[in-house]
Amino acid sequence: MGKVVLNIYLCCMNTEGLLLLAQVVLPSDILNRFTITRVESTESDIRIFLDERIDDSILSDPNIESKGFTDSVTVRDFPIRDKGVDLIVRRRRWYNKSTSKSFTLPFDGLKADGVRYSKEFAAFLKEVYGDQTYDLPFA
Repeated sequence: MGKVVLNIYLCCMNTEGLLLLAQVVLPSDILNRFTITRVESTESDIRIFLDERIDDSILSDPNIESKGFTDSVTVRDFPIRDKGVDLIVRRRRWYNKSTSKSFTLPFDGLKADGVRYSKEFAAFLKEVYGDQTYDLPFA
């Protein structure tokens, strides 16, 4: 009986530990804009799931309504302890009733242009490997 309680306790600590780790390693501009919804870890990868927060300025406009989330996008970030790190990002989709157009709020702080790497990781890879297009570690 005590063994079952211990396993449940370790499972809960693992989840809390992964969430804490994600909060420590992610840049503050991402944490200010997104909520960590869950973290998964395998032998080779850590997957951090992020949902865009609701911007306070959007709530005050009666012509704007939420239309849920866009499809998730995977962005590769710096590896941690030889594990690849993927950010699974869902952006909020909005609808403007007065213009009849859907939109997402602008945010260019997450990924580098033309690739699915975080800006910081893409800059690091470019500095180390230049413009080579061969297979890169954790890429």
